[in-house]
Amino acid sequence: MNRKQLKEQIEKIKLQLLILKLQLQIKLLRKKLTVPNLLQPKIVVVHHGGGDWNFERINNHHKNRWGFRSSLGFYAGYQKFIEFTGKLFIARRDNERGAHTVDPAKPGWWNSNSVGICLQGNTELKEPLDQQFSTLKDELDAYVARGFKVMYHGQIVSTLCPGSYLKEWLKINGYIRA
Repeated sequence: MNRKQLKEQIEKIKLQLLILKLQLQIKLLRKKLTVPNLLQPKIVVVHHGGGDWNFERINNHHKNRWGFRSSLGFYAGYQKFIEFTGKLFIARRDNERGAHTVDPAKPGWWNSNSVGICLQGNTELKEPLDQQFSTLKDELDAYVARGFKVMYHGQIVSTLCPGSYLKEWLKINGYIRA
């Protein structure tokens, strides 16, 4: 086994130990937690918050509404959240079940098989700020380089999310087809 394979094996073992620890907390202590999946998703779903709530407010809302804490200690259902300043918050691991896209035709599938990225604001009413676009571009470029497909929420279920300004930006920048 070469050094790279050994490092990958150690990472898998560490993840399996984390999963076991979380599963024990769920079963024995009846904690509401999410557990990372071993399979890596290959889809990114882009969202807008629909309002001006920042990460702290989104996190508290999701805590009070559903109460499922991620392995990183947050409650937000998106894996990533980008505030108006362009600051990126990571609420869940990419391979951890999210709570960002519900499709009655495929219950639970999108939240287990995709990464949710949300921008603060209502991009149906106004364009995201340059700082948000910059951070989003960096994130999407990194995912695309790893073979991820980019989608937006409205492509999965009928919704205005992520808003017309953000949808247009995704098209212009070649992340989705027109």
